[in-house]
Amino acid sequence: MYLLATLAVALVAGAFDWKTGRVPNLLTLSGIVLAFPLHAYVSGSRGVLEALQWPLLGAVVCGLPSALVWRLGWLGGGDVKLIAMMGAMAGLSLGVECVFLALLSASAFALLRLAWSVAPRAELRSALRFGPFAFVGTALAAAIHGGFG
Repeated sequence: MYLLATLAVALVAGAFDWKTGRVPNLLTLSGIVLAFPLHAYVSGSRGVLEALQWPLLGAVVCGLPSALVWRLGWLGGGDVKLIAMMGAMAGLSLGVECVFLALLSASAFALLRLAWSVAPRAELRSALRFGPFAFVGTALAAAIHGGFG
């Protein structure tokens, strides 16, 4: 259920980022907020406080390194919030996996894009939109963990 919710938000964020080059704050911040009741609901009677630690840890562990990269100017602010949302919604371990696979797919795409051209043009060195890769990384994590069935 965590991966499905993360995938849904990443799909919408990826579509917005692909079309406009921006990830809406309303989407990412509401995803972070909704992660807490989702984890509490899924955990049931196993302890609400214990269930609430996983979205918090996921958001911090995924979001903090990306915030440091944002300070260097290598990542956009919307991407940082999207990464933190992925960590919060999917939880600590699945969130780290989704973010890792998203960064891996974005890196592979960037290398292929640069290798495709003999003489690198300015548009090939332009900023890479992370939103679609957030969706790809989450979809890969879902496929690794048995799909959606």
